[in-house]
Amino acid sequence: MRVLVVGAGHNGLVAAIHLAAHGLEVTVLEHAPRPGGAATSVEATLPGFVHDHCAAFVPMTAVSPAMRELELGIAWVNPAMVLAHPFDDGSAIALHRDVAATARSLGEAGAGWAAAMDRLLPVATPLAEAVLSRLPPVRRSARLALALRRDGLEWARRLAGSVEALGLDVFDGDRRATAWLAGSAQHSGLPPTATMSGAFGMLLQLVEHSHGWPFPRGGMQTLTDALVERAQGAEIRCDAPVEAIVVRGGRVSGVRLVNGEDVPGDAVISTVNARVLARVLPAGALPGRLHRRLHIWRSGTAPFKVDYALSGPVPWAAAEPREAAVVHVGGELEELSQAADEARRGVVPERPALVVGQQSLHDRTRAPDGRHSLYVYGHVPARHDLTDEQVAARVEDQLERFAPGFRALVLARATRSPAQTERENPSLVDGDLAGGSYELDQQLVFRPAPELARYRTPLRGLYMAGASTHPGGAVHGMSGRGAVTALLRDRRPAEAVMYGECRRRRSLPRQRSALTP
Repeated sequence: MRVLVVGAGHNGLVAAIHLAAHGLEVTVLEHAPRPGGAATSVEATLPGFVHDHCAAFVPMTAVSPAMRELELGIAWVNPAMVLAHPFDDGSAIALHRDVAATARSLGEAGAGWAAAMDRLLPVATPLAEAVLSRLPPVRRSARLALALRRDGLEWARRLAGSVEALGLDVFDGDRRATAWLAGSAQHSGLPPTATMSGAFGMLLQLVEHSHGWPFPRGGMQTLTDALVERAQGAEIRCDAPVEAIVVRGGRVSGVRLVNGEDVPGDAVISTVNARVLARVLPAGALPGRLHRRLHIWRSGTAPFKVDYALSGPVPWAAAEPREAAVVHVGGELEELSQAADEARRGVVPERPALVVGQQSLHDRTRAPDGRHSLYVYGHVPARHDLTDEQVAARVEDQLERFAPGFRALVLARATRSPAQTERENPSLVDGDLAGGSYELDQQLVFRPAPELARYRTPLRGLYMAGASTHPGGAVHGMSGRGAVTALLRDRRPAEAVMYGECRRRRSLPRQRSALTP
C-alpha cells in the first residue's frame, strides 16, 4: 500500500514516521524547497543570527503524547522564568516555573493564582492530553471529572468563557493580573473578551508550571531535522506542490503536481489548510455541504513578524523581562482588548499587542558572542493598507515604550507580513499560522466539521490532518498521528488495535530497524 502525505510540516512528518514504521510505502510531497512547514529556523537578518521562522516556544510539544513517544533526543532549553508582562510604570508580572514565585510576582492577586494551581496543577497532564486527544476524549474526561469532583463543573464554566472573565474571577477583580493571564490567550488570536479564550490562556500557563515552555537549542530547525531523521523510511519530495487530488471510481487514486506529474497512491493524508484542501479536490468528491464548509473556512488574524539582530540585550525598563524567555508587550487589559478588536475589524492596531521571544538570552547558539536575536510578532488583519515599514514602526514604538533605547541596538531587521507568509507557504492561508480562527464554531467537533472530527473523510482513501483539524495549531503532531490511526483502522482493524497498544506502551512498532529509537 502506498500512502501520499501532502505537506512536510510536523504533522506530515509525524504521520510519515508512523506509516513507515508499519511497513507502508510513504511519499511526502512538500511545496517548499525544504521540509518543516512552520517549524523551521533561518538566518533572516545577518550571518550567525538564528531566527525561528514561525513556531518558537513549544509547550504543546512537551505535553503531547504524539511527540513524546518519538523520543527525538532533542536538547531542550526550559528557562525558570518563562514570561513577563510589563506595564508603563516600570513594574511587571512574571510567570515562573515555580508557583510560589509566580504568586509573589502577582502581589495581592497571588493568592487566587496559588489556589487555582493547587486545584489544577495535579491534573495538568491529563487535562492537556484530554484537550489534545481525538474526539470525544471520553475516558480522559471521566478521569478528570473524578479528580476534580465538585470543582469540575465550576472550572468547566470558567474555561468556557473569556479570559477576561476568568481572570477577574480568579484574581478578585484585579485587572493587571487579568492582563497578565490574557497575554497568553493572545497567542490564539482571540480577543480577551472571546468565548473559549479563558481555556487558551489558562492551559498555556498551567502547562508552563507542569512542563515549561521549552524551545530546541539551536532553533526550531533542530526539531524538524530530528523528525526527518526518524522518517527515513519515507520518501520526502520537496519542491513538489500538489495541484489536485485525483479521484477515480469513488476513491482517491493519487495526486497531480503543479508540473503535471501524476503520483499514484492508495491513500492520501492531507495536512494543508481546509481551504486549500477544498481547492485541490474535484467537484463532487465530498458531499456538497461539507465541501462548502471547507471552502468558506475562516482565517483568524495573522502575525506580522519582525526578526531583529541586536548589539545587546533588550533594555527593558522593568527587571523581570530582562530574564524572561517570552515577554508579552501590550500593557493594560483594555489595551489588549483594543488591539485585538482593531485587528479583527481590519485595522492595524496603533499599539499592537506583541509576543517577544528572547531565545538568545538562554541559548547562546542563536547569535554571535555579545549579540542577541529577537523574535517579535503582533496580530494584524491579513489585508490592510499600511506598508511593511509602517507596521514595523508601530511594533518598534511599542518596544521602545517598554524598553527605552531599543532602536539604538538594532543591527538589522527582517519583516514578514501575512501576505508574504502565505506566498512562502500557501497552506498558511491569509498568513494565519493556526490553520483557521479559534472562534467557537471552528473548535472541537466543528474543526473543521463533525464528519471530519476523527480525521477520516467520506471520500474513500482520503484523510485529513493539520492545523485546520482538532486540536488545531501548535507543534503537537496529534492530528498527524490521528490520521494514521484512522487509516490503519480502515486498512486492517487488528493492526490498529496493535498500534494503539504500542502507543500506550510509549513505543512504535519496530518493523523497520532504521526507525527504532
